[in-house]
Amino acid sequence: MGEDQYLVGSTYQWTDKTNTPTEGAKSQLLEKLERLVTCDYEVVNQRAGIRPTVSDRRPLVGRHPNHSSMYVLNGLGTRGVLIAPAMAEALYAFIETDTPLAEEIDINRFSTVFS
Repeated sequence: MGEDQYLVGSTYQWTDKTNTPTEGAKSQLLEKLERLVTCDYEVVNQRAGIRPTVSDRRPLVGRHPNHSSMYVLNGLGTRGVLIAPAMAEALYAFIETDTPLAEEIDINRFSTVFS
C-alpha cells in the first residue's frame, strides 16, 4: 500500500451478511500472517465487506433492462480472467450483429427481478 504499510488477505464467512469487521476474522488472518513473516508488525486498520455474487454463479451479459443504450458485462467471479475474452466476444456479437446470447449468460434470465 506504500509507506511500509501492507494489506493482508481476506476471509470467507458465507453466513455473515454484514460488512462489520470481526475479531474472529482478524484472528484468522493474523494466524496465517504469523506463518509468513518473522518481523514485528502493527495492525492499524481492519475492514470488512461483502463479496457480491450472482445467485446462479453465471456471468451477466447483455443489454441493461432499464437503459437500452447501456450494456452489462459482469458477474465473472473468480474465473473472470479465463472467461472474460469469450464473454466480451459474445457481447460484441450481440451488439454488432444481433447474435443471440447463450441463455445461461443472458442478463434477461433475471427479467422478473427487473420488472
